[in-house]
Order: sequence, then C-alpha cells, then structure tokens
Amino acid sequence: MKTIFITGASRGIGLELTKQLLTEGHKVIASCRNPEDADALLACRENSDHLEIMGLRVDEENSVRSCFSTLEQAGRGIDLLFNNAGIIDWDDLHAVSTESLEKVYRINLVGALLVLRGAISCLRKSSDPLVVNLSSRLGSIALRGNTQLGGAIAYQCSKAALNMLTRQSAIDLSSFGIRVVSVSPGWVRTDMGGETAKYEVDESVRLIRAALGNLQPTATGVFIGEDGATIPW
Repeated sequence: MKTIFITGASRGIGLELTKQLLTEGHKVIASCRNPEDADALLACRENSDHLEIMGLRVDEENSVRSCFSTLEQAGRGIDLLFNNAGIIDWDDLHAVSTESLEKVYRINLVGALLVLRGAISCLRKSSDPLVVNLSSRLGSIALRGNTQLGGAIAYQCSKAALNMLTRQSAIDLSSFGIRVVSVSPGWVRTDMGGETAKYEVDESVRLIRAALGNLQPTATGVFIGEDGATIPW
C-alpha cells in the first residue's frame, strides 16, 4: 500500500487516478481547489476509508505551504506525487492574451514547482519516492512541426517549461532519493481534450499506471508517453 498525493483531483484524469488507486487499496490524498463542490470526489470518500480530501490552490503559495505543513506536522509521508492540476488556452500566438498566458504558466508550471517543493519533506519519508509531472506531447520542442495541432501556445510553452522542471528537479533531488518524471497521458476525452480525443479517461489512466509500473527502478528525469515509450524533449 502506498500513500499517493494527487493535485487537480476533482475531475478528469485526477479523479480517475483517485478512483483506480483506491480500488487497489492505496491511501490517496486527493486535493482540489474547492472540495465542498467536488461532488464526484466526495462520493468516492463515502465508499473508501483510504481517501483524504484536502483543499489546495496550487498557484497560491500560502495554500501550498499550509497543505504540506499540515501533513508534515502529522508525520505523514508521500510515496507518489501526481502533479496533475493544469489548464489550457487554445488561442494561438496571434490571439493569446498576456493575462491568459500568465494564468496558464501560473498553474501549469509555477503550481507544479510549488507543490513539488512543498512536498519534499513528506516525500523524503518514503523509501522510494516518485514525482510524476503530468506533461503533454505538446510540450515536446522536438515534435513541433511534426504534428498538425496548432494554437494553444500558452499551454505548449508551459508544458515545455514543466519538462525542464522535471529534468532539473531530478538532478536537484537525486541526493534525497526522489525521482521525478514527466508523463504524457495521450489525447484524452476530458473537458480539456474534447469529445473527439483518442482515449477515454479510464483507459488513459490505466495506460499511465502501467507505464509507471514498467519504469526502471532508477529512472528519473525522463519523459514518457502513456505507452511507456520515450518522448523527445
């Protein structure tokens, strides 16, 4: 049994991760911005003693500090951290506003950094701590020009930056034994991905979990897809 912390757990991939991990008997700390409005997540708690729900606004430093201070003071450890919270703006280079660009970066990159940094003490209590930054193939610089999807300039840039966070934090945290990886979930039928996407949410999550299960025990600072294959940076 592992203790797993998930951000953005009230819907989409975060919610499905919570459901599948609870089914396997893991302890899940599911966080979201407004727990009182997270009906689907609250319903999960009615059927499991292993689910804890915490309020967390990843883009607000005080919220992050308060959340992990509570866990640390209680002596709680975290084996697996899913930095899942994220937003998208589909506007292209010509249309995106600076306000939207800053908001996307604030949640997708700064939020992930704040959560990762806040969780270090709890992660260090684990014998094999792993951080998963939920990235995207749209964040691969090498693949730009090789796909037909345009636009979403703020999102693409934020995920490329998130990948750099993965690479550098894998180096910076190696002395603590904390591994950090980026994972792309594929094109998923969520509010973000739309109805024509390739995967249902439950299928994507099963694939992600299988890919993580097949990681080499020493793997860190890598970028993989839902199929487990390496994605170029």
